[in-house]
Amino acid sequence: MTRKKAPAGRAPARAGRAPAPRAADPCGHAAAELWAYLDAELPAARSAAMARHLASCAPCRRAARRLRALMEACRAQGRRPLPRAVRRRAVARAKSALRRPRS
Repeated sequence: MTRKKAPAGRAPARAGRAPAPRAADPCGHAAAELWAYLDAELPAARSAAMARHLASCAPCRRAARRLRALMEACRAQGRRPLPRAVRRRAVARAKSALRRPRS
């Protein structure tokens, strides 16, 4: 099995973890912690720092809104287990959304 090469300037995604921040991406740290922030899983100091970042960064606010809507839609569906293929597609789409270029 051959491994796909990552696009120039982007580190390959690591299985089970958020994409590695790129040197030219000042919001890489925010993308990596956004899920935990929205789930209220960050320590108080990191949560406060994320709130400040979101207040000053429109692209990250948009990403947070999209992710919050996705999380609420998932919660509204209840606790039924998803088929494995659906889970894989959902994770891939969420990771792709977090990697979209900031505008």
